[in-house]
Amino acid sequence: MIIDAHSHIVDKDWYPDKWWNDLAKAFVDPVKHLLGMELAPPQIVEQIMPGFFDPTGEKCLAEMDNAGIDMTVICVQDYGLLLGDPKVSIEEQNQIFGEIQKKHPKRFLAFCSVDARRPGADKLIRRCFEEWKMSGLKIHSSTGFYPNSKEVYRLLDIANEFKKPVLFHTGQIVAPLRSKYCNPMYLDDVCLDFPDLWIQAAHMSFGWRYELYHLGSCKTNLTVDFSGWQVLAKTNFARFCHALRECLDEFTAARVLWGTDNPYLRAAIPDKEWIQMIKDLPTKAPEGITFTQEEVDAMLGVSAQKIFGIK
Repeated sequence: MIIDAHSHIVDKDWYPDKWWNDLAKAFVDPVKHLLGMELAPPQIVEQIMPGFFDPTGEKCLAEMDNAGIDMTVICVQDYGLLLGDPKVSIEEQNQIFGEIQKKHPKRFLAFCSVDARRPGADKLIRRCFEEWKMSGLKIHSSTGFYPNSKEVYRLLDIANEFKKPVLFHTGQIVAPLRSKYCNPMYLDDVCLDFPDLWIQAAHMSFGWRYELYHLGSCKTNLTVDFSGWQVLAKTNFARFCHALRECLDEFTAARVLWGTDNPYLRAAIPDKEWIQMIKDLPTKAPEGITFTQEEVDAMLGVSAQKIFGIK
């Protein structure tokens, strides 16, 4: 079984306009170098971004089928308090995700989310678990709060009550979101204070990966996904292999999960190609670096099955 441990389903009206406009600025160079297209940010918003929109999840399902992905974790995101609320409320978005999971229970694990500082955030998360039967909680602290804050702990108490895994964004992030709130060291408190929760650090923490690796070696309820590393893997495969090998050495393959962070990177590297890169690690890794078939199988799905309770 192949499981994407970190992905998204998005639609234009789910996020503030400022998110799309600023994201387009970050896409200028990748679009030029990876797709061979010189586009200004407004052109990217008009020509590239609509390809991401998938309000029912049907486009994601088709991509999963094409790539051979069995299940995908899809995450709600709440940027409204920082950037202005979008047309579709965060409550409506969580309900939509819950309905997508209900319609395709063998394909999607929907992770609910809300800015921890929103009034009634705890009541919404409880509703997500009780009424919509969502599979986990996503915390995206880059909007202006720390992962170990009392506001977040109110939500973690609920996740703990329902025995749901919690995924935190970690690592640097594009404007207009704030990276300083996403240092993985804040998860040290979280892991200690919620020892019975699976805590997932997203993106292998990018530039803070060494701090994360060593934290993972001593906090056994901490897991990690390496979604978002596709571009580096394609442009500098050796560097990617070094980073992944170091992560495995500290976490072990039992707590390292493959993911995509799609739909944002699919145009640069199709899912099937990203999966094949991981499958090829035992035979195509650079000299001096080794990966076993057991590690590859664990990263692509075996470990996620255990952590997410997939039967």
